[in-house]
Amino acid sequence: MVVVILRYPAYLPTFDEVAEQCRAKVPVFETEIPGLIDKTWGMDEATGTMCSVYHFEDRASAEARFASDGFRDFVAKQLQNRVEIEYFDVAAVAVRRPLK
Repeated sequence: MVVVILRYPAYLPTFDEVAEQCRAKVPVFETEIPGLIDKTWGMDEATGTMCSVYHFEDRASAEARFASDGFRDFVAKQLQNRVEIEYFDVAAVAVRRPLK
């Protein structure tokens, strides 16, 4: 398993706008991203920074996602090519309760 952390500038100005748009995208991530286990979006409204945290079944699935034309197009258009991507092998997972 691999965890991938992305950091990027917020593409909408408020947390509520980001939350609404991200929630609308959930079905795509639940059904259309091979190897994806879960994704979490986050925002620090004060700094105008966002993050995405992904768990993938393996590194090949993660690398395929971030090399896809759709992802590259999103980065170019929405983020003006300003994104940091970090890959980590997962040593352990603790689940206290499911996210809502």
